[in-house]
Amino acid sequence: MGFVFLHAFRTFRTIHCVNIVCPPALEEVMSHKFRYIIYTFSLFLCSAVVCIGKNANVQQELSGSRENAIVKAVEYASPAVVNISTTRIQEYTVNPLFQDLWSPFFDMPFQIPQKRELHGLGSGIVISGDGYILTNQHVIEGADFVEVILFDGKEFEALVVGLDQSSDLAVLKIEPSSQLLEIQFGDSSNLMIGEWAVAIGHPFASAVGNPKPTVTIGVISATNRTLKTENRLYRHLIQTDASINPGNSGGALVNLYGQLIGVNTAIYSTSGGSQGIGFAIPANVAQKVVSRIIEDGAIVPPVIGLNVQNLTQDLAEAVNLSETTGVLVSQVRNGSVAALSGIKRGDVITKINNQTLMDQDEYRSITRLISKNEEITFQIFRAGIHQQIKITIKELQRNYEIDGWELEVRQQNREDLNHYGHRGVIVFKIKKRSELARKGLRKGDLIYKVGNIIIDSLEDFKQIVVRLRRNQRFSLFFERDREEWAIRNLVIQ
Repeated sequence: MGFVFLHAFRTFRTIHCVNIVCPPALEEVMSHKFRYIIYTFSLFLCSAVVCIGKNANVQQELSGSRENAIVKAVEYASPAVVNISTTRIQEYTVNPLFQDLWSPFFDMPFQIPQKRELHGLGSGIVISGDGYILTNQHVIEGADFVEVILFDGKEFEALVVGLDQSSDLAVLKIEPSSQLLEIQFGDSSNLMIGEWAVAIGHPFASAVGNPKPTVTIGVISATNRTLKTENRLYRHLIQTDASINPGNSGGALVNLYGQLIGVNTAIYSTSGGSQGIGFAIPANVAQKVVSRIIEDGAIVPPVIGLNVQNLTQDLAEAVNLSETTGVLVSQVRNGSVAALSGIKRGDVITKINNQTLMDQDEYRSITRLISKNEEITFQIFRAGIHQQIKITIKELQRNYEIDGWELEVRQQNREDLNHYGHRGVIVFKIKKRSELARKGLRKGDLIYKVGNIIIDSLEDFKQIVVRLRRNQRFSLFFERDREEWAIRNLVIQ
């Protein structure tokens, strides 16, 4: 036994006596036993310490892997995404015969006016610390009241600064008591197909009952998509498979840095829910629209002095162009910046600021966002040669004279918002003996609706006028001294 103990502890003691024939004393045996116990316990303790150390390292590694780039992007961007609640007061009439049997108006032969509230939900993005919020135009369309609920649960009534039907964007303003955390804009022009995308918004917010937004992740599925809906044509959209559901409209699509790359806007679905095909307005487009709305209250298009038309195959062959991409210049107004810069009738504009033009609609969608004093580069095709012409915008189109209407209207500005209850265009000039004047329209009236189409800007009004057919009957709705008026069965020759 002595040999066994000796062997067991040979690394822990120095052996001076090699003669082990004599039996050891009792104290020595006990000492050996004690040392063996201590050694065994020490081995166990060391093993336990090693295990605990390994577990701690594993926990540390797991914790590190949980705090990935997506988590950090969400932490960075989520506080800037808000919930938007809208209320629209709808008036309708009910025949008294369908009222309560005991109604005192039971036998009266007229309809009783009623009101009901229609509620809507959406999302928004804080774009400045002093309370400017970006959202979709369709989120607040027709709303009488707009409420914003911040990340921390604080509620504010919002003022509509301006909106743009064509781009489906709007800007709201609240008055917070302290600076808000705002989103940082990213660059949506260099997105890579397959890179991560994070959608942040408030789908089904009323059911969730929590001011904090919902997060879904996916990738950039495609860029430069075109989507046509019932009343709007979207261009240059970002497509993502990050889940977007009702209530997400106006929310943020961010990259792994937490920067805004798109405004969640629409889904393609056969069921009404997300099917992995969502669309967002690029952040670069949103940034341009926002700056113009904050400055002017609406998008005011530039005065370029060109009329253009789509390039058909026959027209392309006539000008010796092999492709039909681009637009043909059909008219150049004398004295305009286009004329002074050298653009001529018959030129084909193929690119603007290095962006290829497909058709007339794309020409308008690009040029409408050009600012005053901004320089733009037109690439044109003339007599078999491609060349570039630079144009500097000198003015914006704030007035519009309508041929055949004997009427000139102007864009509503920020100051006008305090004097009128509606958005629209203001009558700037009207001939005294014109049909509109004889039927009651005056200078200073605000036209806010033509037929069933609501007018938000001068651009909207121009598009409606162009679509009206000759001798078509329609109604014109306008506001005067905060009262609503209408001219019905109007016919423009």
